[in-house]
Amino acid sequence: MADGGSAIKQFGGEVAQVVGEVAKDVKDSVGQAIEQGVQSVVGTQLTPQQIQQKQLEDQKKLAETRRKIDFYKQTDQAQKQVREENKQKEMQKLQNQQQEEQVVEIKKEQKKRQPINPATFYAGKAEFKRGVGG
Repeated sequence: MADGGSAIKQFGGEVAQVVGEVAKDVKDSVGQAIEQGVQSVVGTQLTPQQIQQKQLEDQKKLAETRRKIDFYKQTDQAQKQVREENKQKEMQKLQNQQQEEQVVEIKKEQKKRQPINPATFYAGKAEFKRGVGG
């Protein structure tokens, strides 16, 4: 049984050694991450020429962004205008159709109301018997 107890002690020792190594690696990784974070916040000292170059690049990016925004605004405005024109054309087309339908209806009504001249109504038709003596 002594062999079983020594195996457990040996295993416990190995586990402790591995845990220690992992902790050291994690500690080193955390330290590196903190150091990188501090360097990114503090940053490196730039020369005046590098600062001027960076400002020039920032101005170019800003100008390009403004140009794109203007382009998109103009495109949006043109699309709105085209949609509005198409909408107006469609409305005009519907109004024209309604007017044409109204004209047709008015003509039908006038035709119905128009008195019929019997001479022209019966002209060209076969002889009809129209009551007594006819």
